[in-house]
Amino acid sequence: MDITQEQFDSLLDWLDHDRDLAGRKYETIREGLLRIFAAKGFSDAEDLVDETINRVIIRLPDIKDTYTGDPARYFHGVARNIIRERLRRRIGSIDEIPIVAEPPSDPPDNRHECLDLCLDVLQAQKRDLLLTYLEYEGHQKIEHHKQMAREMGITEGALRGRVHQIRSGVEQCVKQCVRRRENENAPKIIVNDLATGGGNSSFKKEIIS
Repeated sequence: MDITQEQFDSLLDWLDHDRDLAGRKYETIREGLLRIFAAKGFSDAEDLVDETINRVIIRLPDIKDTYTGDPARYFHGVARNIIRERLRRRIGSIDEIPIVAEPPSDPPDNRHECLDLCLDVLQAQKRDLLLTYLEYEGHQKIEHHKQMAREMGITEGALRGRVHQIRSGVEQCVKQCVRRRENENAPKIIVNDLATGGGNSSFKKEIIS
């Protein structure tokens, strides 16, 4: 997205009416965002910083008169949303467990919306485990998984097994949701609690298109 000089100046005015002080605050916020994304192992951390700042600039007309508190916190909140979006996308890109088949006829919006829906009905503890497992890329991922296993008191193999079970449940949920959206006349789909990976759980959620 293209940001105009006027929009950027408005951002600086929001940070501080003193332009020199606003510039220093902007650089501090930018450096902090870069550390956040780099710590998560994103190779395109600079691009994600730019995306975060651009999103704040676009939202600024709606929040500048009502937002209270340190503006840096708002930037960090937007950054967390971007990280979460990236992690959700990554759920569908891990080689060993493809989350959903993507035949050319499947509308991409349906798959993405269904993935969000299925993650929402997933038990919070299991969802957090899955998203945390996928936080890092590259060489940092290996050490991250080792640390997770140590903190949980289990082997790395057991950790991979748990994640595999959760992903399998989400995969089936997404496939059912996509089929439902392609056929509006089909019966409403009832999905077993994804936290248990299916089975005979009495707790169930409805997927509503």
